[in-house]
Amino acid sequence: MASSKPGLFAREATGLVREIGFSLGVIIILSHVIGLGWQKRAFQFTGYAPMANEAMPLGLPAMFWAFLVVGLVVLVTGYAAGYVAATMPRSGGGYVTISRVIHPVVGYMSGWVMFLAEAFSYGLIGVAVFEGIGIFFGIALGSPAGIPAWVSLMNEPWAIWLGGLILVWVFAIVALLGTKMYGRLLQVMFYIPAAITVAFFAMWIAGALNPSIVETGVQNVMGATPQKMVDLAVTTGMADSAVGFFDAFSIALGGAFWAYMGWYAITFLAGEVKEANKKLPKVLLVAGLVMMAVYLSASSISAISVMNVAKTTANGQTWSFYQGYSWLSYGSPDWAAAGVPQSIIDTGTRADIFNYLGIANFQNSWSTGIASIIAQGMGLGWLSIIIAIAGVFWVANDIPPFLLVASRTFFAMSFDRMMPEKFAHVSERWHAPVWSLIITAVFAIPATMAEANFPAGAATYLSFAGVVGTDIFDAAFLLMFCVSCMLLPLERKDIYDRAAVKHSVGFVVLLGLVATLGASFCLYIFIQQSPWIWSLFTSGASEASIASSIGFLGCIAAGILLYVYYMYKNSTKGVDMRTLYIAIPPE
Repeated sequence: MASSKPGLFAREATGLVREIGFSLGVIIILSHVIGLGWQKRAFQFTGYAPMANEAMPLGLPAMFWAFLVVGLVVLVTGYAAGYVAATMPRSGGGYVTISRVIHPVVGYMSGWVMFLAEAFSYGLIGVAVFEGIGIFFGIALGSPAGIPAWVSLMNEPWAIWLGGLILVWVFAIVALLGTKMYGRLLQVMFYIPAAITVAFFAMWIAGALNPSIVETGVQNVMGATPQKMVDLAVTTGMADSAVGFFDAFSIALGGAFWAYMGWYAITFLAGEVKEANKKLPKVLLVAGLVMMAVYLSASSISAISVMNVAKTTANGQTWSFYQGYSWLSYGSPDWAAAGVPQSIIDTGTRADIFNYLGIANFQNSWSTGIASIIAQGMGLGWLSIIIAIAGVFWVANDIPPFLLVASRTFFAMSFDRMMPEKFAHVSERWHAPVWSLIITAVFAIPATMAEANFPAGAATYLSFAGVVGTDIFDAAFLLMFCVSCMLLPLERKDIYDRAAVKHSVGFVVLLGLVATLGASFCLYIFIQQSPWIWSLFTSGASEASIASSIGFLGCIAAGILLYVYYMYKNSTKGVDMRTLYIAIPPE
Protein backbone atom coordinates (compact mmCIF):
# COMPACT_ATOMS: atom_id res chain seq x y z
CA MET A 1 0.00 0.00 0.00
CA ALA A 2 1.53 3.36 -1.06
CA SER A 3 2.10 5.95 1.63
CA SER A 4 0.07 9.14 1.36
CA LYS A 5 1.81 12.28 0.21
CA PRO A 6 2.51 14.64 3.14
CA GLY A 7 0.70 17.96 3.31
CA LEU A 8 2.42 21.25 2.67
CA PHE A 9 2.54 22.36 6.28
CA ALA A 10 3.08 20.59 9.58
CA ARG A 11 -0.72 20.39 10.02
CA GLU A 12 -3.92 21.99 8.76
CA ALA A 13 -4.11 24.69 11.47
CA THR A 14 -1.51 26.40 13.64
CA GLY A 15 -3.40 26.01 16.92
CA LEU A 16 -2.59 29.61 17.86
CA VAL A 17 -5.48 31.87 18.88
CA ARG A 18 -6.02 35.57 18.09
CA GLU A 19 -6.02 37.01 21.62
CA ILE A 20 -3.98 40.20 21.19
CA GLY A 21 -6.01 43.40 20.96
CA PHE A 22 -4.94 46.85 19.75
CA SER A 23 -3.74 48.16 23.13
CA LEU A 24 -1.78 45.02 24.00
CA GLY A 25 -0.20 45.13 20.55
CA VAL A 26 1.04 48.68 21.23
CA ILE A 27 2.26 47.64 24.70
CA ILE A 28 4.23 44.71 23.24
CA ILE A 29 6.10 47.12 20.95
CA LEU A 30 6.65 49.74 23.64
CA SER A 31 7.88 47.14 26.12
CA HIS A 32 10.21 45.61 23.53
CA VAL A 33 11.72 48.99 22.67
CA ILE A 34 11.59 51.22 25.76
CA GLY A 35 14.07 49.61 28.12
CA LEU A 36 17.73 50.42 28.62
CA GLY A 37 18.32 52.78 25.72
CA TRP A 38 16.19 55.75 26.65
CA GLN A 39 17.50 55.69 30.22
CA LYS A 40 21.16 56.25 29.38
CA ARG A 41 21.64 57.30 25.74
CA ALA A 42 21.51 61.09 26.31
CA PHE A 43 24.44 60.80 28.74
CA GLN A 44 26.27 57.83 27.24
CA PHE A 45 26.82 59.35 23.81
CA THR A 46 27.70 62.74 25.23
CA GLY A 47 30.46 60.89 27.07
CA TYR A 48 31.64 59.31 23.83
CA ALA A 49 31.57 62.63 21.96
CA PRO A 50 31.55 65.63 24.34
CA MET A 51 29.95 68.72 22.86
CA ALA A 52 29.99 72.16 24.52
CA ASN A 53 26.79 74.05 25.23
CA GLU A 54 27.39 76.49 22.39
CA ALA A 55 27.53 73.67 19.83
CA MET A 56 24.08 72.30 20.72
CA PRO A 57 21.32 73.41 18.30
CA LEU A 58 18.53 75.00 20.36
CA GLY A 59 20.45 73.95 23.46
CA LEU A 60 19.56 70.28 22.94
CA PRO A 61 22.04 67.35 22.95
CA ALA A 62 23.01 65.41 19.84
CA MET A 63 21.02 62.40 21.03
CA PHE A 64 17.79 64.40 20.87
CA TRP A 65 18.37 65.11 17.20
CA ALA A 66 19.43 61.51 16.55
CA PHE A 67 16.22 60.29 18.19
CA LEU A 68 14.24 62.69 15.99
CA VAL A 69 15.83 61.63 12.70
CA VAL A 70 15.83 57.91 13.49
CA GLY A 71 12.27 58.24 14.77
CA LEU A 72 11.16 59.33 11.30
CA VAL A 73 12.85 56.23 9.88
CA VAL A 74 11.03 54.16 12.50
CA LEU A 75 7.64 55.54 11.45
CA VAL A 76 8.20 54.78 7.77
CA THR A 77 9.78 51.34 8.19
CA GLY A 78 7.28 50.42 10.90
CA TYR A 79 4.29 51.25 8.74
CA ALA A 80 5.84 49.39 5.79
CA ALA A 81 6.42 46.30 7.92
CA GLY A 82 2.94 46.54 9.40
CA TYR A 83 1.33 46.90 5.99
CA VAL A 84 3.04 43.94 4.33
CA ALA A 85 2.57 41.74 7.42
CA ALA A 86 -1.13 42.63 7.43
CA THR A 87 -1.47 41.20 3.92
CA MET A 88 -0.24 37.84 5.28
CA PRO A 89 -1.16 38.01 8.99
CA ARG A 90 0.52 34.89 10.27
CA SER A 91 2.90 34.22 13.14
CA GLY A 92 6.48 34.67 12.02
CA GLY A 93 5.77 38.08 10.48
CA GLY A 94 8.60 39.05 8.18
CA TYR A 95 9.79 35.47 7.73
CA VAL A 96 6.48 34.69 6.04
CA THR A 97 6.38 37.82 3.88
CA ILE A 98 10.03 37.70 2.80
CA SER A 99 9.92 34.01 1.87
CA ARG A 100 6.64 34.44 -0.08
CA VAL A 101 7.55 37.68 -1.85
CA ILE A 102 11.32 37.69 -2.42
CA HIS A 103 12.67 34.11 -2.30
CA PRO A 104 12.53 31.15 0.12
CA VAL A 105 16.27 31.21 0.86
CA VAL A 106 16.19 34.95 1.61
CA GLY A 107 13.18 34.44 3.86
CA TYR A 108 14.77 31.50 5.62
CA MET A 109 18.07 33.25 6.29
CA SER A 110 16.26 36.39 7.41
CA GLY A 111 14.08 34.38 9.77
CA TRP A 112 17.09 32.47 11.11
CA VAL A 113 19.19 35.54 11.93
CA MET A 114 16.15 37.28 13.41
CA PHE A 115 15.50 34.31 15.66
CA LEU A 116 19.13 34.48 16.81
CA ALA A 117 18.92 38.24 17.37
CA GLU A 118 15.81 37.99 19.52
CA ALA A 119 16.86 34.83 21.39
CA PHE A 120 20.27 36.31 22.20
CA SER A 121 18.64 39.61 23.22
CA TYR A 122 16.31 37.66 25.49
CA GLY A 123 19.38 36.46 27.40
CA LEU A 124 21.06 39.88 27.33
CA ILE A 125 18.06 41.57 28.91
CA GLY A 126 17.78 38.90 31.60
CA VAL A 127 21.25 39.85 32.81
CA ALA A 128 20.69 43.58 32.21
CA VAL A 129 17.88 43.52 34.77
CA PHE A 130 20.41 42.76 37.49
CA GLU A 131 22.86 45.31 36.11
CA GLY A 132 20.02 47.81 36.35
CA ILE A 133 19.37 46.85 39.96
CA GLY A 134 22.99 47.58 40.79
CA ILE A 135 22.96 50.92 38.98
CA PHE A 136 19.59 52.31 40.08
CA PHE A 137 19.72 51.13 43.68
CA GLY A 138 23.37 52.15 43.89
CA ILE A 139 22.04 55.69 43.51
CA ALA A 140 18.77 55.32 45.46
CA LEU A 141 20.42 53.63 48.45
CA GLY A 142 23.98 54.86 48.02
CA SER A 143 25.89 57.41 50.05
CA PRO A 144 29.53 58.39 50.56
CA ALA A 145 29.64 55.59 53.13
CA GLY A 146 28.96 53.05 50.38
CA ILE A 147 26.08 50.91 49.14
CA PRO A 148 24.32 47.89 50.68
CA ALA A 149 26.06 44.54 50.26
CA TRP A 150 23.23 43.10 48.20
CA VAL A 151 23.55 45.99 45.73
CA SER A 152 27.32 45.47 45.55
CA LEU A 153 26.63 41.86 44.59
CA MET A 154 25.24 43.17 41.30
CA ASN A 155 28.82 44.05 40.33
CA GLU A 156 29.83 40.39 40.43
CA PRO A 157 29.70 38.72 36.98
CA TRP A 158 28.71 35.33 38.36
CA ALA A 159 25.82 36.86 40.31
CA ILE A 160 24.24 38.75 37.44
CA TRP A 161 24.79 35.79 35.10
CA LEU A 162 23.02 33.43 37.49
CA GLY A 163 20.21 35.93 38.07
CA GLY A 164 19.78 36.47 34.33
CA LEU A 165 19.75 32.74 33.65
CA ILE A 166 17.05 32.20 36.26
CA LEU A 167 14.94 35.02 34.79
CA VAL A 168 15.24 33.55 31.30
CA TRP A 169 13.81 30.24 32.40
CA VAL A 170 11.17 31.68 34.73
CA PHE A 171 9.69 33.77 31.94
CA ALA A 172 9.92 30.85 29.49
CA ILE A 173 7.94 28.65 31.89
CA VAL A 174 5.32 31.35 32.44
CA ALA A 175 4.98 31.76 28.66
CA LEU A 176 3.92 28.12 28.44
CA LEU A 177 0.62 29.24 29.98
CA GLY A 178 -0.29 31.03 26.77
CA THR A 179 -0.38 34.49 25.21
CA LYS A 180 -3.47 35.60 27.14
CA MET A 181 -1.86 34.98 30.53
CA TYR A 182 1.48 36.31 29.34
CA GLY A 183 -0.20 39.42 28.01
CA ARG A 184 -1.72 40.15 31.41
CA LEU A 185 1.69 39.82 33.03
CA LEU A 186 3.18 42.16 30.45
CA GLN A 187 0.46 44.75 31.02
CA VAL A 188 1.24 44.79 34.75
CA MET A 189 4.96 45.11 34.04
CA PHE A 190 4.23 47.99 31.66
CA TYR A 191 1.68 50.05 33.57
CA ILE A 192 3.64 50.08 36.85
CA PRO A 193 6.73 51.86 35.47
CA ALA A 194 4.63 53.91 33.04
CA ALA A 195 2.74 55.44 35.97
CA ILE A 196 5.92 56.09 37.95
CA THR A 197 7.61 57.68 34.94
CA VAL A 198 5.57 60.81 35.64
CA ALA A 199 7.83 61.22 38.68
CA PHE A 200 10.91 61.04 36.42
CA PHE A 201 9.76 64.09 34.49
CA ALA A 202 8.71 65.90 37.66
CA MET A 203 12.22 65.47 39.10
CA TRP A 204 13.95 66.52 35.87
CA ILE A 205 11.84 69.67 35.69
CA ALA A 206 12.54 70.39 39.37
CA GLY A 207 16.27 70.07 38.71
CA ALA A 208 16.09 72.42 35.73
CA LEU A 209 14.23 75.00 37.81
CA ASN A 210 16.45 74.69 40.87
CA PRO A 211 20.05 73.56 40.19
CA SER A 212 20.86 73.65 43.91
CA ILE A 213 18.83 70.48 44.55
CA VAL A 214 20.90 68.68 41.92
CA GLU A 215 24.06 69.80 43.72
CA THR A 216 22.70 68.60 47.05
CA GLY A 217 21.63 65.25 45.59
CA VAL A 218 25.02 64.62 43.98
CA GLN A 219 26.80 65.47 47.22
CA ASN A 220 24.50 63.21 49.25
CA VAL A 221 24.78 60.24 46.87
CA MET A 222 28.39 60.37 45.67
CA GLY A 223 30.19 62.43 48.27
CA ALA A 224 31.48 65.08 45.88
CA THR A 225 30.18 68.30 44.40
CA PRO A 226 29.18 68.62 40.73
CA GLN A 227 31.81 71.32 40.35
CA LYS A 228 34.52 68.90 41.46
CA MET A 229 33.35 66.40 38.82
CA VAL A 230 33.30 68.98 36.05
CA ASP A 231 36.78 70.20 37.01
CA LEU A 232 37.96 66.57 37.00
CA ALA A 233 36.41 66.03 33.56
CA VAL A 234 38.23 69.06 32.18
CA THR A 235 41.50 67.94 33.75
CA THR A 236 41.19 64.46 32.24
CA GLY A 237 40.65 65.73 28.70
CA MET A 238 36.94 66.42 28.14
CA ALA A 239 37.34 69.91 26.67
CA ASP A 240 40.33 68.79 24.61
CA SER A 241 38.20 65.99 23.13
CA ALA A 242 35.35 68.31 22.14
CA VAL A 243 33.58 67.62 18.85
CA GLY A 244 31.22 69.63 16.69
CA PHE A 245 27.53 68.92 16.30
CA PHE A 246 27.71 66.80 13.16
CA ASP A 247 30.41 64.54 14.59
CA ALA A 248 28.41 64.08 17.79
CA PHE A 249 25.23 63.52 15.79
CA SER A 250 26.78 60.85 13.55
CA ILE A 251 28.06 58.97 16.59
CA ALA A 252 24.70 59.28 18.33
CA LEU A 253 22.85 57.75 15.37
CA GLY A 254 24.08 54.26 16.30
CA GLY A 255 22.77 54.65 19.84
CA ALA A 256 19.44 55.95 18.59
CA PHE A 257 18.94 53.04 16.20
CA TRP A 258 19.86 50.62 18.99
CA ALA A 259 17.35 52.23 21.35
CA TYR A 260 14.53 51.90 18.79
CA MET A 261 15.32 48.33 17.67
CA GLY A 262 12.30 46.03 17.79
CA TRP A 263 9.83 48.74 16.78
CA TYR A 264 8.02 46.21 14.55
CA ALA A 265 7.88 43.41 17.17
CA ILE A 266 4.13 42.85 16.97
CA THR A 267 4.38 41.74 13.32
CA PHE A 268 5.89 38.44 14.50
CA LEU A 269 2.70 37.71 16.40
CA ALA A 270 0.41 38.65 13.50
CA GLY A 271 -1.24 35.23 13.72
CA GLU A 272 -2.38 36.05 17.26
CA VAL A 273 -3.53 39.66 16.72
CA LYS A 274 -7.25 40.36 16.42
CA GLU A 275 -8.15 41.79 13.00
CA ALA A 276 -4.45 41.92 12.14
CA ASN A 277 -5.24 42.38 8.44
CA LYS A 278 -6.81 45.77 9.26
CA LYS A 279 -5.20 47.00 12.47
CA LEU A 280 -1.54 45.97 12.26
CA PRO A 281 -0.27 49.07 10.39
CA LYS A 282 -2.11 51.38 12.82
CA VAL A 283 -0.64 49.54 15.82
CA LEU A 284 2.87 50.17 14.54
CA LEU A 285 2.17 53.79 13.66
CA VAL A 286 0.70 54.59 17.09
CA ALA A 287 3.51 52.79 18.90
CA GLY A 288 6.10 54.63 16.80
CA LEU A 289 4.63 58.02 17.68
CA VAL A 290 4.54 57.18 21.40
CA MET A 291 8.16 55.99 21.32
CA MET A 292 9.29 59.18 19.62
CA ALA A 293 7.46 61.29 22.19
CA VAL A 294 9.06 59.40 25.08
CA TYR A 295 12.57 59.43 23.64
CA LEU A 296 12.54 63.07 22.59
CA SER A 297 11.11 64.35 25.84
CA ALA A 298 13.27 62.16 28.10
CA SER A 299 16.55 62.85 26.29
CA SER A 300 15.99 66.60 26.25
CA ILE A 301 14.47 67.25 29.69
CA SER A 302 16.84 64.94 31.58
CA ALA A 303 19.82 66.66 29.95
CA ILE A 304 18.44 70.16 30.56
CA SER A 305 17.90 69.27 34.22
CA VAL A 306 21.68 69.32 34.82
CA MET A 307 22.92 71.74 32.15
CA ASN A 308 22.77 74.71 34.50
CA VAL A 309 24.75 72.94 37.21
CA ALA A 310 28.46 73.71 37.72
CA LYS A 311 28.89 75.71 34.53
CA THR A 312 32.56 76.02 33.65
CA THR A 313 34.51 77.68 30.85
CA ALA A 314 37.32 75.66 29.24
CA ASN A 315 39.05 76.21 25.89
CA GLY A 316 36.72 79.16 25.32
CA GLN A 317 33.60 76.99 25.56
CA THR A 318 30.95 76.42 28.21
CA TRP A 319 30.64 73.05 29.91
CA SER A 320 28.38 71.82 32.68
CA PHE A 321 27.68 68.89 34.95
CA TYR A 322 25.81 67.29 32.03
CA GLN A 323 28.94 66.89 29.94
CA GLY A 324 31.29 66.38 32.89
CA TYR A 325 29.26 63.58 34.45
CA SER A 326 28.81 61.94 31.03
CA TRP A 327 32.56 62.12 30.29
CA LEU A 328 33.54 60.56 33.60
CA SER A 329 30.91 57.82 33.08
CA TYR A 330 31.43 56.85 29.44
CA GLY A 331 34.30 58.88 27.98
CA SER A 332 38.03 58.21 27.89
CA PRO A 333 39.46 60.18 30.81
CA ASP A 334 43.22 60.53 31.12
CA TRP A 335 43.46 59.51 34.76
CA ALA A 336 47.18 60.13 34.91
CA ALA A 337 46.51 63.80 34.17
CA ALA A 338 44.45 63.89 37.36
CA GLY A 339 47.34 62.47 39.36
CA VAL A 340 46.09 58.91 39.72
CA PRO A 341 49.08 56.56 40.27
CA GLN A 342 49.80 54.28 37.33
CA SER A 343 49.53 51.23 39.60
CA ILE A 344 45.87 52.04 40.31
CA ILE A 345 45.16 52.78 36.65
CA ASP A 346 46.70 49.45 35.59
CA THR A 347 45.36 47.11 38.26
CA GLY A 348 42.58 48.93 40.09
CA THR A 349 38.87 49.14 39.34
CA ARG A 350 36.97 52.29 38.38
CA ALA A 351 35.77 52.43 41.99
CA ASP A 352 39.42 52.45 43.13
CA ILE A 353 40.18 55.35 40.80
CA PHE A 354 37.23 57.43 41.98
CA ASN A 355 37.95 56.62 45.63
CA TYR A 356 41.50 57.90 45.14
CA LEU A 357 40.05 61.07 43.60
CA GLY A 358 37.73 61.60 46.56
CA ILE A 359 34.44 60.49 44.98
CA ALA A 360 33.34 57.77 47.36
CA ASN A 361 30.26 56.40 45.57
CA PHE A 362 30.55 57.28 41.89
CA GLN A 363 27.67 55.88 39.82
CA ASN A 364 27.45 56.09 36.03
CA SER A 365 25.10 58.69 34.59
CA TRP A 366 21.62 57.61 33.54
CA SER A 367 18.55 59.76 32.95
CA THR A 368 16.74 57.64 35.53
CA GLY A 369 19.65 58.05 37.91
CA ILE A 370 19.48 61.84 37.55
CA ALA A 371 15.81 61.74 38.58
CA SER A 372 16.76 59.64 41.59
CA ILE A 373 19.62 62.02 42.53
CA ILE A 374 17.27 65.01 42.35
CA ALA A 375 14.79 63.20 44.60
CA GLN A 376 17.64 62.67 47.08
CA GLY A 377 18.48 66.36 46.87
CA MET A 378 14.89 67.19 47.76
CA GLY A 379 15.01 64.87 50.78
CA LEU A 380 12.63 62.40 49.13
CA GLY A 381 14.55 59.19 49.70
CA TRP A 382 11.38 57.11 49.38
CA LEU A 383 10.73 58.56 45.91
CA SER A 384 14.30 57.79 44.89
CA ILE A 385 13.64 54.12 45.69
CA ILE A 386 10.38 54.12 43.73
CA ILE A 387 12.18 55.65 40.74
CA ALA A 388 14.81 52.90 40.98
CA ILE A 389 12.07 50.24 40.99
CA ALA A 390 10.51 51.78 37.88
CA GLY A 391 13.90 51.92 36.17
CA VAL A 392 14.36 48.19 36.74
CA PHE A 393 10.83 47.46 35.53
CA TRP A 394 11.50 49.33 32.28
CA VAL A 395 14.37 46.93 31.67
CA ALA A 396 12.50 43.82 32.83
CA ASN A 397 9.42 44.40 30.69
CA ASP A 398 11.62 43.91 27.61
CA ILE A 399 11.84 40.21 28.45
CA PRO A 400 8.36 38.97 27.43
CA PRO A 401 8.36 40.57 23.94
CA PHE A 402 11.81 39.19 23.07
CA LEU A 403 10.66 35.68 23.99
CA LEU A 404 7.43 36.06 22.01
CA VAL A 405 9.17 37.33 18.88
CA ALA A 406 11.91 34.67 18.85
CA SER A 407 9.61 31.75 19.62
CA ARG A 408 7.06 32.71 16.95
CA THR A 409 9.77 33.02 14.33
CA PHE A 410 11.09 29.56 15.11
CA PHE A 411 7.51 28.23 15.23
CA ALA A 412 6.74 29.63 11.77
CA MET A 413 9.84 28.04 10.26
CA SER A 414 8.95 24.72 11.88
CA PHE A 415 5.36 24.98 10.66
CA ASP A 416 6.79 25.28 7.13
CA ARG A 417 8.70 22.05 7.86
CA MET A 418 11.97 23.97 7.61
CA MET A 419 12.90 23.21 11.21
CA PRO A 420 12.08 20.08 13.22
CA GLU A 421 8.28 19.77 13.17
CA LYS A 422 8.31 19.13 16.91
CA PHE A 423 8.88 22.85 17.39
CA ALA A 424 5.57 23.60 15.66
CA HIS A 425 3.70 21.82 18.46
CA VAL A 426 1.13 24.02 20.21
CA SER A 427 -0.44 23.20 23.56
CA GLU A 428 -4.14 22.44 23.05
CA ARG A 429 -4.98 23.89 26.47
CA TRP A 430 -2.82 27.03 26.53
CA HIS A 431 -2.34 27.63 22.79
CA ALA A 432 1.40 28.19 23.32
CA PRO A 433 4.19 26.86 21.03
CA VAL A 434 5.82 24.82 23.78
CA TRP A 435 9.07 23.64 22.20
CA SER A 436 9.71 26.89 20.35
CA LEU A 437 9.60 28.70 23.68
CA ILE A 438 12.03 26.20 25.20
CA ILE A 439 14.52 26.37 22.31
CA THR A 440 14.50 30.17 22.59
CA ALA A 441 15.51 29.92 26.26
CA VAL A 442 18.30 27.50 25.32
CA PHE A 443 19.71 29.89 22.69
CA ALA A 444 19.58 32.72 25.24
CA ILE A 445 22.22 31.05 27.43
CA PRO A 446 25.37 32.17 25.54
CA ALA A 447 24.01 35.72 25.51
CA THR A 448 23.68 35.72 29.30
CA MET A 449 27.35 34.80 29.44
CA ALA A 450 28.30 37.55 26.96
CA GLU A 451 26.41 40.27 28.83
CA ALA A 452 27.70 39.21 32.25
CA ASN A 453 31.22 38.51 30.93
CA PHE A 454 31.11 35.24 32.80
CA PRO A 455 33.39 33.42 32.64
CA ALA A 456 35.96 36.19 32.16
CA GLY A 457 36.45 36.99 28.48
CA ALA A 458 33.00 35.79 27.43
CA ALA A 459 31.92 39.30 26.45
CA THR A 460 34.76 39.52 23.94
CA TYR A 461 34.68 36.00 22.56
CA LEU A 462 30.88 35.94 22.30
CA SER A 463 30.46 39.37 20.69
CA PHE A 464 28.26 37.81 18.00
CA ALA A 465 25.73 37.10 20.78
CA GLY A 466 26.15 40.55 22.31
CA VAL A 467 24.39 43.82 21.67
CA VAL A 468 26.14 44.81 18.43
CA GLY A 469 25.97 41.35 16.86
CA THR A 470 22.23 41.05 17.51
CA ASP A 471 21.62 44.53 16.09
CA ILE A 472 23.30 43.58 12.81
CA PHE A 473 21.08 40.50 12.51
CA ASP A 474 18.02 42.58 13.38
CA ALA A 475 18.83 45.32 10.87
CA ALA A 476 19.51 42.78 8.10
CA PHE A 477 16.10 41.25 8.72
CA LEU A 478 14.42 44.66 8.71
CA LEU A 479 16.04 45.46 5.37
CA MET A 480 14.55 42.38 3.73
CA PHE A 481 11.20 43.01 5.45
CA CYS A 482 11.06 46.46 3.81
CA VAL A 483 12.14 45.06 0.43
CA SER A 484 9.24 42.58 0.64
CA CYS A 485 6.87 45.53 1.06
CA MET A 486 8.35 47.28 -1.97
CA LEU A 487 8.06 44.16 -4.15
CA LEU A 488 4.65 42.96 -2.90
CA PRO A 489 2.42 44.51 -5.60
CA LEU A 490 4.97 43.66 -8.29
CA GLU A 491 5.77 40.04 -7.37
CA ARG A 492 2.61 38.92 -5.55
CA LYS A 493 -0.24 40.97 -6.95
CA ASP A 494 -2.68 38.24 -5.90
CA ILE A 495 -1.86 38.93 -2.24
CA TYR A 496 -1.76 42.69 -2.78
CA ASP A 497 -5.23 42.69 -4.32
CA ARG A 498 -6.70 40.88 -1.30
CA ALA A 499 -5.21 43.31 1.24
CA ALA A 500 -7.74 44.80 3.65
CA VAL A 501 -5.71 48.02 3.93
CA LYS A 502 -5.88 49.60 0.48
CA HIS A 503 -3.07 51.65 -1.03
CA SER A 504 -2.16 52.23 -4.68
CA VAL A 505 0.63 50.22 -6.27
CA GLY A 506 2.73 53.34 -6.59
CA PHE A 507 2.29 54.24 -2.93
CA VAL A 508 3.26 50.76 -1.70
CA VAL A 509 6.33 50.61 -3.94
CA LEU A 510 7.40 54.10 -2.86
CA LEU A 511 6.72 53.30 0.80
CA GLY A 512 8.78 50.13 0.51
CA LEU A 513 11.59 51.95 -1.29
CA VAL A 514 11.87 54.71 1.33
CA ALA A 515 11.67 52.13 4.11
CA THR A 516 14.38 50.05 2.39
CA LEU A 517 16.68 53.07 2.25
CA GLY A 518 16.06 53.73 5.95
CA ALA A 519 16.73 50.11 6.89
CA SER A 520 19.87 50.09 4.75
CA PHE A 521 21.16 53.13 6.62
CA CYS A 522 20.45 51.37 9.92
CA LEU A 523 22.38 48.28 8.82
CA TYR A 524 25.26 50.43 7.55
CA ILE A 525 25.57 52.22 10.91
CA PHE A 526 25.77 48.95 12.82
CA ILE A 527 28.30 47.34 10.48
CA GLN A 528 30.42 50.50 10.49
CA GLN A 529 30.65 50.27 14.29
CA SER A 530 31.58 46.55 14.23
CA PRO A 531 35.07 46.20 12.72
CA TRP A 532 35.51 42.82 14.44
CA ILE A 533 33.21 41.25 11.82
CA TRP A 534 36.02 41.42 9.25
CA SER A 535 38.74 40.08 11.55
CA LEU A 536 39.15 36.90 9.51
CA PHE A 537 40.06 38.96 6.47
CA THR A 538 42.35 41.56 8.05
CA SER A 539 45.84 41.41 9.49
CA GLY A 540 46.68 42.18 13.08
CA ALA A 541 43.27 41.24 14.49
CA SER A 542 43.16 40.05 18.09
CA GLU A 543 42.40 36.46 18.96
CA ALA A 544 39.13 37.50 20.60
CA SER A 545 38.02 39.48 17.53
CA ILE A 546 38.79 36.51 15.29
CA ALA A 547 36.79 34.24 17.59
CA SER A 548 33.83 36.65 17.50
CA SER A 549 34.02 36.89 13.71
CA ILE A 550 34.05 33.10 13.43
CA GLY A 551 31.00 32.92 15.70
CA PHE A 552 29.13 35.59 13.72
CA LEU A 553 29.86 34.07 10.31
CA GLY A 554 29.29 30.61 11.76
CA CYS A 555 25.74 31.59 12.70
CA ILE A 556 25.10 32.58 9.08
CA ALA A 557 26.72 29.41 7.74
CA ALA A 558 24.59 27.30 10.09
CA GLY A 559 21.46 28.89 8.63
CA ILE A 560 22.56 28.08 5.08
CA LEU A 561 23.26 24.45 6.00
CA LEU A 562 19.89 24.13 7.75
CA TYR A 563 18.11 25.50 4.70
CA VAL A 564 19.83 23.10 2.31
CA TYR A 565 19.19 20.16 4.64
CA TYR A 566 15.47 20.79 5.11
CA MET A 567 14.84 21.61 1.47
CA TYR A 568 16.46 18.29 0.54
CA LYS A 569 14.73 16.36 3.31
CA ASN A 570 11.27 17.70 2.47
CA SER A 571 11.75 17.17 -1.25
CA THR A 572 12.68 13.52 -0.71
CA LYS A 573 9.55 13.10 1.43
CA GLY A 574 7.40 14.40 -1.40
CA VAL A 575 6.65 17.86 -0.01
CA ASP A 576 6.11 20.36 -2.83
CA MET A 577 8.43 23.10 -1.59
CA ARG A 578 7.69 25.45 -4.49
CA THR A 579 3.99 25.39 -3.69
CA LEU A 580 4.66 25.66 0.04
CA TYR A 581 6.54 28.92 -0.37
CA ILE A 582 3.85 30.35 -2.64
CA ALA A 583 1.01 29.50 -0.25
CA ILE A 584 0.23 31.50 2.88
CA PRO A 585 0.21 29.25 5.97
CA PRO A 586 -3.24 28.41 7.36
CA GLU A 587 -4.69 30.09 10.45
